[in-house]
Amino acid sequence: MRFRFGMFLGFVAGYVLGTRAGKERYEQIVRAFKKLMGTDTVQRATEAGKEYLGSGMTAASERIRSVVEK
Repeated sequence: MRFRFGMFLGFVAGYVLGTRAGKERYEQIVRAFKKLMGTDTVQRATEAGKEYLGSGMTAASERIRSVVEK
C-alpha cells in the first residue's frame, strides 16, 4: 500500500511539474489530491505514520544521547 501511494504521489508531482495542460488541469489534480487526502483511510494512515515516526525519533535521539554521553 505504501509503495502504491508513493508511486501515486510521484506521478502527480511529475505531472504537475511537467505538464503543459495549463491551470485548469492543475486545479483538477489539486482537487483530486485534496479529496484523496480527506478520506478516512488516508487520515488513519497519516496518523499511524506520525506515531511510528515519532516513537522512532524518540528512540533514535535517546540512543544518540546515550552514545554521546559515554
